[in-house]
Amino acid sequence: MLRRSLRHKNMTPFSLLGRSRVSVSRALCVLLALVYLVAGAGCKNNPAVHTSDPQMKGIDALLAEQLPPGTSAARVETFCKVRGYEQRDSVQPHTLVVIVNHINPETVKPEVARVTFHFDPATDKLTTYELEPAPALPVR
Repeated sequence: MLRRSLRHKNMTPFSLLGRSRVSVSRALCVLLALVYLVAGAGCKNNPAVHTSDPQMKGIDALLAEQLPPGTSAARVETFCKVRGYEQRDSVQPHTLVVIVNHINPETVKPEVARVTFHFDPATDKLTTYELEPAPALPVR
């Protein structure tokens, strides 16, 4: 049906728009690049992601799922005790420091991190946490 509306056999729908195939291809590439950049920027600013270290992504995913911001300090402490995470002394007020030993179910490899949980002083609720690599603890 579109063919009938074209004046000449060699005309394309793009020539009706006054654009060549090359310029339309370029415009499409630019559009895809912008979508990619916007999507990538959104992932980097994701507050649920606390590390880019692939060795600790399993721990990060576990903590983000089980202990979202707003979780009470008592709940975080109980979570850590029940799982047997070793508690360390914290020099900052309103923080809890633990060593997390975790087997990543996707890679079936051990992951170890020093996690510092930060709590709001007024409400005693979790605001964020930090992950740092830690040496593996010996098996008992």
